[in-house]
Amino acid sequence: MKKKLYDQYLRQYVHEALIYGDNNVEEAANYLLSLKKPRFFVRQEKKLALERAQKNFSAYTDRPLWFVLKCLGIESDEMV
Repeated sequence: MKKKLYDQYLRQYVHEALIYGDNNVEEAANYLLSLKKPRFFVRQEKKLALERAQKNFSAYTDRPLWFVLKCLGIESDEMV
């Protein structure tokens, strides 16, 4: 697995979720959970990034956004 590509996909999913959820963790979690899991011809990094984003956002819906981003290894400044 290529770590750099995985991080890129993870940031992309988080960015889309925050745009859709208007920087609300619960709305972002709902958006991520509504996405279908990529199928056959998609890179493993993309599948794993979506799974991790879904897991972290859904597990920490009661936490502030900076906490969820910190758990994902993303700085809050990167997503602004």
